[in-house]
This record gives sequence, structure tokens and C-alpha cells, in this order.
Amino acid sequence: TLQNTSERRGAMMATLRCDHPDIDEYIDAKRGGGALASFNLSVQVSDKLMDAVAADRDFALVFPAEGLDDGGQDAPIEMRAWTGSAGAVPCRVWRRVRARELWQRIVHAAHESGEPGVVFVDRVNRWNNLWYREHITATNPCGELPLPPYGACNLGSLVLPRFVRDPFTPRAAFDFDALATTATLAVRFLDDVIDVSHFPLPEQAAEARATRRLGLGMTGLADALLMLGKRYDTEDARQAAAAIMRTIAHAAYRASIDLARERGPFPALDADRFLLSPFVAALPEHLQLLIRSDGIRNGQLLAVAPA
Repeated sequence: TLQNTSERRGAMMATLRCDHPDIDEYIDAKRGGGALASFNLSVQVSDKLMDAVAADRDFALVFPAEGLDDGGQDAPIEMRAWTGSAGAVPCRVWRRVRARELWQRIVHAAHESGEPGVVFVDRVNRWNNLWYREHITATNPCGELPLPPYGACNLGSLVLPRFVRDPFTPRAAFDFDALATTATLAVRFLDDVIDVSHFPLPEQAAEARATRRLGLGMTGLADALLMLGKRYDTEDARQAAAAIMRTIAHAAYRASIDLARERGPFPALDADRFLLSPFVAALPEHLQLLIRSDGIRNGQLLAVAPA
């Protein structure tokens, strides 16, 4: 018999709020192995939990009160934002736990079984370029790209050792110009991928084409640093890594602006609100001015995979 080598096992990401009443069972779900083999699990960790951990306070586990009829009407009520609701909703406090004990439970489970991971969900949404149109609670299965409902990851990585000139010699240097040129081409390539892709669901196609989300990143950082004669865990290496990623970021955003002139900006662009996002607001001023005047082709452009 012939094996179909085009098949691969699917991967899925599941996340659960840190204040959900079932959080204990969720954290322990993969301890001992065997269960949920095709799932990666992560906990949506809120700022509220981390503040409680830092202050050693109790933390309330809650669930929306509407529709519950189980005799717990006298339980305390707290207002919480809840997935699927436009704003804060009344939630019944099921129980209170010590925040540090909950955090340690996550840490110990991750140490024993590799899961769950954590998604710092409030930070994700604060730094999302598209904060004005979506609320994110999950990522792709490898965790590098936070995604809204029906979101798709369209990823590419630049192989950094290819850009090292005269490796392992005193003349070793990184070719930032070549990196910027390649990043520019990569953005154009990844943008084309959206238009030629066949999406399983119409909702996925609509989401991808509305925001034209990309994830351009890098791989081979440790090898490139070694070729440049830099020890990985040094300030010199950290500065080099920052300069590399800065070059990719600025080249990618400039390429996306150029594409917007050619093909139009992504349909969901609201330039005034897009420019308020923390990452875009930290870009060089000339890029911000170009986004305001010409638009930008892609709502998100960067992602560093666990490579």
C-alpha cells in the first residue's frame, strides 16, 4: 500500500479564562498524558490575576449569572467582560482562590507536562493593531499569532544565517540592507498568498481578506549570532537581535504601505484608530505619516514563531 504523505495530524489550540470556575480541571487536563493529544492548551491570564498574584490577594472565579437557575441566587455578583458580550455583564462568584496558589498550579502543571501555556490576554488586546474591531482570546496552535474568531495565520520566516557575511572571522558582519530587501519581497509574497488561498469556510475567507493579516518573522537567530562571534546571552547579542527585528519591522511596514498604493489598503482599516495602537504609534514618524496619507495593505505584519 502507498502512504499518503500529504496528510498530517491536525493541531488545535484551546484557551480558557483564568477566572472560569473550571480552571483547576482545565490546568490539570493533560497531566499524566494521553488526553487531548491534538490540542495545545493555554490559560487566558488577565492583568487582574497578575495584580492579585503580585499583591497576594484572593481571586474570584465567576460565570455569567444570566440563565443560571441552580439555587445560587444569593452568591455575590461582579461585573466582568465576557466573551460574546458587548460589555461587562453580571457574573456570579462561584468561589475565591488564593491568586498565588492558582498561579503556582499553572506553573507546576506546565513544568510536569509542558502545558498549559499562558496567553496574557489583556496585553495581547492592548497591543493589537486592530483593537478597534476585534477582541482576541486565542492564538494559532504554536502560540506566535494571536487571532480573532475565524482568523488564519499566514506566516513566513527570514533565515538569518543567510545574511551573515564572512562568518566566523574577525570581519563577520550582518547585511541589514539585504535583510530589508528580502523582508520587502516577503511581504509582497505573503500578501499574494491571501488572494490565492482556498479557505475551508467562507467566514475564514472574509476575515483574512478584511484584515490581510501576515506574520513575517525570523529563524536561525542563535546560529547567526554564533557566526557573528556574539555570545547568545549578552547585551551585545540582545542589541544585535533588536536591530535585526527592527529592520524587518520597518521594511515590512514600508512594503505594506507601498502595496496599499498599488492595490488598496486592507478593507477594515480605520487609519485614525489604527495609528493609536501602541506598536504603530512607536513606528518612525515618516511611516505613521505615510499610513495616514496612503493607508496600509495589512492589518498585522509580524510574528516570531517558536523556531
